[in-house]
Amino acid sequence: MVVVLKRILLIVLSLIICITSCFFFLSESSKLSSNNECYISKNTVVIDAGHGGIDAGTSGVDGSKEKDINLCIAKSLYDFLMVCGINSVLIRNNDTEFYKQGEERIKSDLYNRLDFVNSVENAVLISIHQNHFENESEWGTQIWYSANTKESKELADSVLSTVKEFIQPENSRENKESDSSYYILYKASVPSIMIECGFMSNYEENKKLQSTNYQNDFAFCILSGICNQI
Repeated sequence: MVVVLKRILLIVLSLIICITSCFFFLSESSKLSSNNECYISKNTVVIDAGHGGIDAGTSGVDGSKEKDINLCIAKSLYDFLMVCGINSVLIRNNDTEFYKQGEERIKSDLYNRLDFVNSVENAVLISIHQNHFENESEWGTQIWYSANTKESKELADSVLSTVKEFIQPENSRENKESDSSYYILYKASVPSIMIECGFMSNYEENKKLQSTNYQNDFAFCILSGICNQI
């Protein structure tokens, strides 16, 4: 019962944040449709919280785990999308990988995620990840997009533009087309982007990425970018 009540409270709070933030975005940038048509979509947003289970992803300078941050942002994005009337689904909603017992772990996880994305009608893939680099001064969001559909680049540009405008005004990074090293993007048959939200190797950015408020802000920027495209 406590868990259910907490979930209801989160949804209510998300609705309040969504309405308040939408009003702000409308008045300041006029990027979201004034008649709410941007929220009524035939598409289903598939949210991929990268890594999970024994695959922790990269690590922060304080030992924090990428998989945990990915999941927090993904779940916030899911709540915002659902409250705003956009169909969405999480590939994982807890600390697990996406493969069946007895299957080859890493290979199966990637294949199963791709199969899931391609099985969803009118899917749009948003994959959430974090970055890491030996130079600890590197920071800022960057997005990789699939070369298989023109909508992928448009979506990536829309999301990064919103992130830069509202939470990273000094970010000068540009989005990049994926190659075969980004398996899901390379093979996906639907509009697909992978968001490297920030660098966990940068002390200040890593601290932000672990903040619930920043995670919610980031999730809402993704929502706004999606609304401009679908």
